[in-house]
Amino acid sequence: MNKAFRSFLILVLFSVLTSPFSVVRSQSWTRFTMQNSELGNSVLAMVSDKKNNKWFGTELGMARLTGKTWTDFAMFNEKLKGQYVNCLTVDGNNMLWIGTDDYGVIEFDGSRWTEHKEEMKRLQMKFISKIAIDKNDVKWIGVTLGGLVRYDGREWTKYTSSDSQLLSDFILCVAVDRANRKWIGTNDGLSVFDERRWVSYTTKNSRLPHNIVPAIIIDKENVKWIATLGGLVRLSGEEWTVWDTENSPLPCDQINDLAFDPSGAIWMVTDKGAALFDGKDSWHVYNSKTTVLPGDIHRRVMVDGQGSKWFGSNMQGLTRFSGHPVMGRVVDEKGMPVAGVKIVCGNDEAVTDAGGEYYLEVATNATVTLTPGDEGRTFEPENRKLQTVSGAMFHQDFVASSGMVAEGTSTERVVVNPYLEQGYITITMESPVAEVEFVNAKGESIRTIPQYKNEARITISRMPKSNYTLFIRTAKGEKRLQFNLK
Repeated sequence: MNKAFRSFLILVLFSVLTSPFSVVRSQSWTRFTMQNSELGNSVLAMVSDKKNNKWFGTELGMARLTGKTWTDFAMFNEKLKGQYVNCLTVDGNNMLWIGTDDYGVIEFDGSRWTEHKEEMKRLQMKFISKIAIDKNDVKWIGVTLGGLVRYDGREWTKYTSSDSQLLSDFILCVAVDRANRKWIGTNDGLSVFDERRWVSYTTKNSRLPHNIVPAIIIDKENVKWIATLGGLVRLSGEEWTVWDTENSPLPCDQINDLAFDPSGAIWMVTDKGAALFDGKDSWHVYNSKTTVLPGDIHRRVMVDGQGSKWFGSNMQGLTRFSGHPVMGRVVDEKGMPVAGVKIVCGNDEAVTDAGGEYYLEVATNATVTLTPGDEGRTFEPENRKLQTVSGAMFHQDFVASSGMVAEGTSTERVVVNPYLEQGYITITMESPVAEVEFVNAKGESIRTIPQYKNEARITISRMPKSNYTLFIRTAKGEKRLQFNLK
């Protein structure tokens, strides 16, 4: 798409926008547009530097957010006026690398701008899509319709599909793994380059669900997470796992960008909103119906040094989410979901839905306690303390039991929660400690716990199968209860 047509399209779309001027806030969400920031309405690139400055590339140049102060850097560099800034990267020296449409790659150290005019012209480096930096501080530059360029600070080397095994000259993304291999997403598949040989993955020779690869991120275990137009891919060694709208809550198969949460969870943006995934089996979807996210088409996502999430949209500005999701399930002793249970977290609360699931948002570095409340039930555990929350927290689960009330001479109330399928029981009582004894059907003492602590787990999975009488003795007397361990 040429620049004139892109500019025309922006003007047409901008003329029909009706969003009012405001900084919209809903819980932990904040919205930025042209009216309340120095941004253009289309956010094309985002990066957070070592000082936690946030840099944003737009269709109108580049802006920086420091604290609450915005700076329009198109005012300081003539080349950025009305220029598409497609990608931003920060190197080990906190140097900002800027990828543009017409002026190629520009370096900025905070005061001085460095351009590479001759190299940009010689190598036909326009429409820069991605700049990645490897372990040796070598820059790998993806060029839309121009192949892959290597720059080591002295020499420039260009790779194209005609002179190498690069799948396509249409580069969409570049990532560097723990072994310093380069993973290049194109519109014709995925190329991997270790500077000696090339490996290619496409829909024909792998489980890659679609050949268009807009984004790749790599975790601490060197696992590759690949965004495609056919869903999300996890590649661990030679093992492929694919999630799409058929086998997951993913809102859309077209995934445009990915970012890691401090907890290791994955944030992604699609053409139908955003999603959070723990990398295993738990998801949460965000869209314009449930948040202040404008529309549902988002192209970029970033998680900054403070754990805030930033979502860049087409023509509708930028959205920041400064909260941290906490979610889990409540099930009964048999693992069935329990609906209607209130989960209290500080001043906030949520109620489990039909699937037994709840969702809350807490502040960065908060120390909070989750407490379930439902009259007539006992929970294992009764509450969960979360220390210094800095990222998404999944699987904050509770098991709810109606319990079995023990009988006997003691005046205190004793409830036994038999989680038999899970292989343990817990005892809730007024006393802090008790003597607990298991006696089988023959009257034989099988197990004794002289100092049982209130609500602690007692493992029963290895006990002989039998009908048991459970004796609980405290300073207030004795209680007993019978149960069958099949």
